[in-house]
Amino acid sequence: MSEAFYNSIAATASKLITKFGAVGEIKRTTGGSIDPVTGVPSAGTTVIYTPNTIVQKYADELVDGARILSSDRMIILDNTIEPVSTDTITIGGENWSIVSIRESNPAGVPLVYFVQARR
Repeated sequence: MSEAFYNSIAATASKLITKFGAVGEIKRTTGGSIDPVTGVPSAGTTVIYTPNTIVQKYADELVDGARILSSDRMIILDNTIEPVSTDTITIGGENWSIVSIRESNPAGVPLVYFVQARR
C-alpha cells in the first residue's frame, strides 16, 4: 500500500478521535539536570502539546493486578505528537503517568498511539 493511503487512514483516525474524544495535554520537560556537587536539580523546559484523545477502561479480563491495574486507562492519541514514557498526560483535570506506549504504524506512517496510563 502507498504512503498516501496510510496518510488518509491517519487523517480519518484523527477526525474520529476529535469527534468522539476530548483534547488532552501532554507535558514534556527536557533539559533539566542535577548539579553533581550540590545535588540541586535545575529546572528544565516544559512544552505542552494538545493532541485529541479517547480514554477507555481496560476490559476486566485484561486486568491482572500487576501489569494492568483496575485504575489504569488506555488513552488513544491522534498522531499529532509521539508520546514518550517521561511525558505526563492531563485529561479532564486528571494527571496520568505513562506506563507503556504502543503505536499503530503500518508502512512507517503513525496512525494512532495507545498509551497505558496510571494515576
